[in-house]
Amino acid sequence: MSSPLRLRLLRGSRGRRAAALAAAIAGVALSGRAEPAAPSEAATELVDSTPAPGEKALAARLLAPCCWNQTLDVHESEVASELRREIRARLRRGEAADAIEQDLVARYGDRLRAAPSSGVLGKVALALMLGIAVTFLGVFALLRSWRRGAAQPAPPSGAAAAAVRDEVDEYDERLDDELRARDA
Repeated sequence: MSSPLRLRLLRGSRGRRAAALAAAIAGVALSGRAEPAAPSEAATELVDSTPAPGEKALAARLLAPCCWNQTLDVHESEVASELRREIRARLRRGEAADAIEQDLVARYGDRLRAAPSSGVLGKVALALMLGIAVTFLGVFALLRSWRRGAAQPAPPSGAAAAAVRDEVDEYDERLDDELRARDA
């Protein structure tokens, strides 16, 4: 083929496409390396998405740090997905779930925990419940003593008892006199 003919072919749109295709085929054929195709990102995600033992429990105990509204096991954000992947990888390497949780809490703060730890808050709650129980028992004992006191009056003793008896006898005598007068 002569040079002007070749230039004419390359100038046409078909010629350019054909030349580009030929160059691509030649490049692949001459590369000399045959590499296996890398697994697609979707295939890698499927293999990597198998949960590690203890992953779901740990993800359920931690909040997503992007919004602090949902736990990592249900939240759908890039930050939550990245933390789930990190947890999965660290658990597969053999790290303890508590160590991973402590590390993440150190990074993001105690707010990351979905349920507060049983530190000071747990002790305050226990003290509050004990205080309520003691108060309830005290009120119960007080009401019981009042009820017993009202049911059984204390008997008078000594001179006071004699004065009460004399007053009752006098009242009895007056009542008897009025009843006799009425019957007559």
